[in-house]
Amino acid sequence: MQRVGIGIFGFGVVGGGVIDVLRRERELIARRTGIDLELRAVVSLPPYRSSDVLGARLGEEPRLILEDPEIRIALLLVGGTTAARQLAHDCLRAGKHLVTSNKALIAEHGDELFAAARAAGVSIAFEAAVAGGIPIIGALRDGLCANQIRSLTAILNGTTNYILTMMEQHGWSYEQALREAQRLGYAEADPTLDVRGIDTAHKLAILARIAFHIQVPLAALRVEGIERVTAQDIASAARMRCRIKLLARAQVSGQDIDLHVAPTLVPLEHPLASVHMNYNGIYIESSNAGPQLYTGQGAGALPTASAVLADTVDVALGRSKQTFEAYGFVQNTTAWQCVGEREERTASYARFRVIDRPGVLASIAQVLSRKGISIRSIYQGEPQTGQADIELLTYPARGGDFLDAINEIDESAVTTAPTVCYRCLLP
Repeated sequence: MQRVGIGIFGFGVVGGGVIDVLRRERELIARRTGIDLELRAVVSLPPYRSSDVLGARLGEEPRLILEDPEIRIALLLVGGTTAARQLAHDCLRAGKHLVTSNKALIAEHGDELFAAARAAGVSIAFEAAVAGGIPIIGALRDGLCANQIRSLTAILNGTTNYILTMMEQHGWSYEQALREAQRLGYAEADPTLDVRGIDTAHKLAILARIAFHIQVPLAALRVEGIERVTAQDIASAARMRCRIKLLARAQVSGQDIDLHVAPTLVPLEHPLASVHMNYNGIYIESSNAGPQLYTGQGAGALPTASAVLADTVDVALGRSKQTFEAYGFVQNTTAWQCVGEREERTASYARFRVIDRPGVLASIAQVLSRKGISIRSIYQGEPQTGQADIELLTYPARGGDFLDAINEIDESAVTTAPTVCYRCLLP
């Protein structure tokens, strides 16, 4: 049995979850792996959520971990990119392997941290940074290493998925669903990072780096959130046999890659349409393994702690260091050209508010046809007060052609309000 000393930075939800799991499962981990994880120090700002840290030292001084020669692995379980970035560098300089759940840190500063780790002869493991307890990074890195990844489509934020699920199931407004998510602790008091798609964008950048070995500057990602999704949008999607999900999308076409985060209509027959509440789902299409769906708890104390401790064992066994030194996503990434919205090929949804008179539908179809856009399905609502809604789904077309068609229609005398548009994911 090999005893390995670990230290934890951060005694919040995830740090507390790691301690809870260690309390219950330390012997199980040891029996299965031959590694006995000894928690020697917990560093966090007071007030502390508890004083029960399995006999470890508890304080706010980083030296409790950095200066302890028995601690081989530092678990960085704090958020943000300022103090966390400095702590990460301090750990690497001290010769500590680093395990982290901080997705923003890896997405924004991964290159410099990976270089610092290589210089120090240690490794960084970050399975817990994406999708909580779902082992998606290991699957992309190892399980699918003999495959070219063709596309990755994912629900990566449980808060937004919960909000959209509640809007669909109860007919709630966005604001009602957000308040309920906050009441239950699924959403922060300030939900900006979640609802605007920023959290999802960080995770997409990490997954795309591993799947395609590319450098992914966050500025290159096109990101839309769910703040403008309405109850009418949810009901309209249902009429088209779809659900609205906040999707992260990465798809390769030749030497170009389409990377975006956006609310998207998902047909009911697509596997991601059945991922509800605060769950995450990642749908991967690859050259040899075919399509695969990974789903589970994407956040929370225990699912994330599970991923943190799996990484910790990998580091203790030496597997993480071998991976870190060998795999191209760490050091051999290349800069690809990201496809702009106008060059993206996608199916689309549009809802036109129009004047109720003969020939309106024909004029809309004529404009779309002239731009090379084919209609897949169409729905026309009952007229009210001289107006009606026309909803349609298109087959995949160039984004710029679709946007130009919508602008031309809206500038005509046909519509009475700006047209509502979403991407649509074909099954």
